[in-house]
Amino acid sequence: MHLIELQNVSKRFGQKSILQEISLTVRQGEFIVLRGTNGAGKTTLLNVILGLLQPDMGTAMLLGRSPLLPSAKTRVGVVLQKVSPPKNLKVKELIDLVRSYYPDALSTEEILNTVNLAGKHNDWAANLSGGQEQRLLFALALAGKPDLIVLDEPTRNLDLEGYADFWKQLRLCVSQGKTVLMVTNNQADWKELVSLTTRTITLDNGRIHEARHSAIAKPPTTPIPERKQVAMSKGGIPLFYSSSDASLESLAQATSNPPAENSPVLSFGNDSILRGFLPQLWAESLQLLRTPTYAIGILLFSSAIALFPPDERLGMLGVIFFAGLSLLTIAFERTGKRVAVERVEGWLKLLRVTPLHPFAYLSAKVVMSLVMSAMSLLLILGLGAWKLGIDQSLAQRSLEFTSLLLGSIPFTIFGLALGYLVNPKSVDSIAGLAIPIALFTCGLPLPVSQVVQDAIAYSPFYHYGQLVLWSAGLSNDGYFWLHVIWLLWTGCAFVFLANWAYQRDRTME
Repeated sequence: MHLIELQNVSKRFGQKSILQEISLTVRQGEFIVLRGTNGAGKTTLLNVILGLLQPDMGTAMLLGRSPLLPSAKTRVGVVLQKVSPPKNLKVKELIDLVRSYYPDALSTEEILNTVNLAGKHNDWAANLSGGQEQRLLFALALAGKPDLIVLDEPTRNLDLEGYADFWKQLRLCVSQGKTVLMVTNNQADWKELVSLTTRTITLDNGRIHEARHSAIAKPPTTPIPERKQVAMSKGGIPLFYSSSDASLESLAQATSNPPAENSPVLSFGNDSILRGFLPQLWAESLQLLRTPTYAIGILLFSSAIALFPPDERLGMLGVIFFAGLSLLTIAFERTGKRVAVERVEGWLKLLRVTPLHPFAYLSAKVVMSLVMSAMSLLLILGLGAWKLGIDQSLAQRSLEFTSLLLGSIPFTIFGLALGYLVNPKSVDSIAGLAIPIALFTCGLPLPVSQVVQDAIAYSPFYHYGQLVLWSAGLSNDGYFWLHVIWLLWTGCAFVFLANWAYQRDRTME
């Protein structure tokens, strides 16, 4: 099985042809350098290989599978350009998160020691210097014990110590028989690459030209310089050896872990969804807890229900619509904006070259949105009942809570689609526009013509409003199941929209 196999791959952007009928095979143990002028299509080619882009023509295979499948990336490590770590996560937490995506990952201690970031584990990932951030990205690439390492300008922004550590670790990877595909425009790298490169591929006018240097890269003959600190793995095997500890050959045998016949590369399937969901949800929770201004804002907004007039019927109607307004705001602004921010910062792109299933990522966003919505609902309904002196049974309040919360799910999914379609500022603008539309079409009695009322009946906000009014005992138009089915249909339509937006983002990457 070849690690990478491209057959007649072509890719265009508009009228410009970037890749033209490229065929490429990468075998185990090769060290390939990809060269080309700026705009030649190097990053586009890497994106096709990694499944970030779909070719217009031809086929691409990664580790014997379609690169679009998360299971094709369980033994692939990648360093991308222009990736910003998510805010409000520490270095150790971020490494714990990424390594949880892989079925057979290195320990967090090994990863930190590998890139010489052991003393930075409690630092905020977003506050690292440029060189330290680049080391962190390389550490994430090594987290899953990759057989294939894809590097796009990996030495960019590295300081002298980080640069030296990078090449020591990369030579160690080569000695273990790992395959490397590297793009670099750093002239200082070429001195290091002379003894490692097996092939140089140059992209020119959308086509590749190869220069073969040797067969398969051999382990470097010089021993790894002695280090003062020896980092131990879980099994007691030193990660860094001095020249007196062991030869590079024995080090490679001790630390390498090639996939067996029934390895995760071939058998790791749908359990990747469960593998990534809980760690992703925990990371979402940490980021929410560490953004107190947003949480406080939601609580203050929800507490404003205490200002409503003490009229029981009109007040209860106001409570219901105020609760719906709060939930729609969270669905559009919070969920959609989080996805949009991570997409713009490049973090979402990095996640897509890991085994994390997109469903696990998106489900964690939806669940966190529902948790926030539930907190807001409890506050609004509780304060509203206290303020108005409403005496309701537990069953009645539970029915109101459930209909409000579950009915907001389609709009949360729509928020996900927005995150893939527009930038963060546009999400705010669309959310600001959607709220008045929701109020106008939710079923409030308005002095409008019959034609407008008939048009409003097609709005999902109308069916959401009618369902919630029914749960509160304020209205029963006899079309309960119609409202439920309409919301279910809307939810399915928004799922297809979110999937289309995700695929569009992949195509336009």
